[in-house]
Amino acid sequence: MAEARKSAKLTAARQLAREKSAQFREREDKLESLAVDYFTYVEQVDEVNELAEKEIVRIRAQAERNTANRRASAAATIVAMLAAGASRAEVAGRLGIATRDVKRAAPAPVAPAKTGGENSAPVEHLAVQESAPVGQ
Repeated sequence: MAEARKSAKLTAARQLAREKSAQFREREDKLESLAVDYFTYVEQVDEVNELAEKEIVRIRAQAERNTANRRASAAATIVAMLAAGASRAEVAGRLGIATRDVKRAAPAPVAPAKTGGENSAPVEHLAVQESAPVGQ
């Protein structure tokens, strides 16, 4: 009868070990499944960020094209105001911008190119000659 008790204890121990092993496997399977979910989500986050970056680049390029067109239109408006006879200071005052911005928007008048002769003096000399009194 002692053997029956010993074998009953062994059977009970084996049964308990199987239950614990089953619980352990179930827990490990669940943790593995959760780890797979985690890595899937992280990969999806990376994909979403990559798509967002591409979209940001596309939107910035579109915005740059749009603003470049509008800046060109604004500059053309300034040129039209100057062509209508308004001074740079008046245009700047009307638009609430600095005079230097009006100068940047308006193309500089094209001066005819001078070739050789006495008109080819360096700029410093011209400034001195222009500021000299008429009698000298």
